[in-house]
Amino acid sequence: MKFRLPTLLVPVIVSAAVLAQPLENYQVDSLGSGLWRIQALNGTLSTAYLVVGAKEALMVDACAGQEGIAAIAQRLAEGRPINLALTHGHFDHSAGAKYFPEVYVHTGDAPMLPADVAAQRRPLVDGTVFDLGGRRLEVVAIPGHSPGSVAFFERTGRYIMTGDGIGSSMVWMQISNLPLTTYLESVKKLESLKAGIDELYVGHHEQELVKLTTQYITDMRIVTEKVIAGEIETSPYEMGTRSGRQAAYGSARLVFHPDRVR
Repeated sequence: MKFRLPTLLVPVIVSAAVLAQPLENYQVDSLGSGLWRIQALNGTLSTAYLVVGAKEALMVDACAGQEGIAAIAQRLAEGRPINLALTHGHFDHSAGAKYFPEVYVHTGDAPMLPADVAAQRRPLVDGTVFDLGGRRLEVVAIPGHSPGSVAFFERTGRYIMTGDGIGSSMVWMQISNLPLTTYLESVKKLESLKAGIDELYVGHHEQELVKLTTQYITDMRIVTEKVIAGEIETSPYEMGTRSGRQAAYGSARLVFHPDRVR
């Protein structure tokens, strides 16, 4: 199902102090006309994106709550209404939602939002379209890393924003309660879009030591299939309570819980 989302007419709430120094916690890079990457520089790191259309703007993710992100979005949007939508609910992508009046999030991840996020929740579903005026971003549900993980696909611009859905060089499935078989279907779904994608914009640009290409999607599908089939060597992945096993193929590395393969 596809439908146009209502324009948010509520202004972003930004304090004078934040407006005074909006770039202190972030680096902002242009990725093309009306497309911006906003990279957190302090605290827990992650990446957000802003897409500006003729009528309104879409903020994809909100980083981990460092001050200034709403002020940056407001300046780049140049007076256009701003929608905030999340690739998933983990705090390093959602905590900054506390600076916005509303947030679009998949119902599977809405309970993950930090307690201090008072923004009104609006549901995201597979096939939702954000029509910004000359730019249309489609929501692609990709459960795996979290139950409500989604990607945002811009067919005309030939790019997709994946959050942590396929990782930023690796994907963490060891922290998910979903089996690898569910994740495999999501990766296959992304792979079916591959011919229309030139650019992957991931949720942790700071981890992207080598620019990822769409081959990464295929490599992630292959390594996931091989782990499920028991056809690839795995090794321990040590991270305290988040430990698991890992396997690599090509440009992709999969971290998983051995008890949640199927």
